[in-house]
Amino acid sequence: MSKKDRPPLGGLNNDDDLARIRAYGLSRGFLPTDPIPPTPPASIPPIPTTAPVLASVPEQAPVTVPPALPAQMIRPAPTKPWQAMFPDYLIEELRHAAAREGTAQKVIVMRALRAAGFRVDDIDLQDLRRR
Repeated sequence: MSKKDRPPLGGLNNDDDLARIRAYGLSRGFLPTDPIPPTPPASIPPIPTTAPVLASVPEQAPVTVPPALPAQMIRPAPTKPWQAMFPDYLIEELRHAAAREGTAQKVIVMRALRAAGFRVDDIDLQDLRRR
């Protein structure tokens, strides 16, 4: 049987198998690869916007609680390869700084780009390979 003839995921076509694999990955902290489907607004139960006021403290104002949003996992943005030529001394300095901080060189460069005014989201500054 060639690679092209094999079913996806090595023969795991069963939704139950895929659900167990997905649950295992999420329990280990892996990021899901498929988008989280939005939940329809009708399925979200209404949340009270005010907390009950204690009868013993009549001067206390009601506390408002913002409605809770459905939990969604934030994922980093898709990436594209990019190549640049830098002087040897700069590459060595980046390598040493990354080793000293325990992070990737990419993270150091992205922090510098953010400091220069470019938009870099917080989730993209995390080195997901090193936990």
